[in-house]
Parts: sequence; C-alpha cells; structure tokens
Amino acid sequence: MNIMKLLIVRHGKTSWNIEKRAAGLTDIELNEEGIEQAKVLRDKLKDEHIDIIISSPLKRARKTAEIINENHNLDIIIDDDVIERNLGIYEGQPNEQEIFNEIRYYTKNVPVENGEDCKTYTKRVFKFLDKIINEYKGKVETILIVSHGFFLRSANWYFNGLPTEPEEVIRIKNCQLDEYEV
Repeated sequence: MNIMKLLIVRHGKTSWNIEKRAAGLTDIELNEEGIEQAKVLRDKLKDEHIDIIISSPLKRARKTAEIINENHNLDIIIDDDVIERNLGIYEGQPNEQEIFNEIRYYTKNVPVENGEDCKTYTKRVFKFLDKIINEYKGKVETILIVSHGFFLRSANWYFNGLPTEPEEVIRIKNCQLDEYEV
C-alpha cells in the first residue's frame, strides 16, 4: 500500500451559491439542488473504497459528507482545519464584485479585513495536507475530504505548485471531485 488516494470534494449547492454571495464561514445549509448533487456524487462513489471521511464542520459540507457516506457507513471526522476561508468583511457580499475576484489571487494576496488573506489560508491547507499524508500514508488507501471552494483551490496548488503571475483563477464547481495520489 504505497500509494494513497485523496478524494477532495466541494460541498453541494446552497441558496447563496445561486445568489452569487460569498459564504465563507457563514453556516449555510444545502438547498434541494445541493442535496441532489451530493446524491449523484454518492452514487458515483458507491463502489469506491474509502477508509476515512473528513469533513468541514460547516453544515453544507457535513451534509454533503453524510449523503456520500450513506454507501460507506464510516464515522465522519469533523475537522476545523478543512473549514472554508474566513472572508471577513466580504461574507455575504456578491462574489462577482471586482474586489472579491482580487482576494482569490494567491499572487496578489490582498488583505481581508477581519478575515484571512489567500496565503495565510493556503498555508493552513498545506499544513493540514502534510499532517494527513504523514499520519495516514502507508496505513490507508483512500481518504475523502469534504470541504469548500477555497480548500480545493489550495489543494490544487499543494499538488501542482503555487500559481505565478499572470494567475488564472480556477473556478470550483459545487460537488466537484478532485483526486490526487500521494
């Protein structure tokens, strides 16, 4: 068991996704479409061997993890280290504003009042991934992590390298599943 697989999922859709509002740490529930997205992903992963499920404590991620887990019946580990980025003063704001686009860029690292800048959040994600890999590699085959858009973006940078200028912002879809081998 030399290779370990990490399956990293963004939660299903919420009403704030439809309204194009930045949720960040705001604890929003999945809407009906988000529940259906999670069920589709559950069915896609039904034959996937999963040893461990780790979820963000926010309702939208936890519910997504619970739905996926219906075919696996594992204990879900709730871990604050996979929570969404604290968007401070931008919580609840339209996420198509130019400033919101600016705070997505790693290379610009725009400060976020009462929140986390991109580099601070990314360091937190990198530290978590280092911890999980060090703790479980060689012991388990597959870990499912259910989190949020900024987490998936940062995980992509962890495995594929930090962005350089000019940077292209990766758009993360609801219930997007990214797979990495370590």
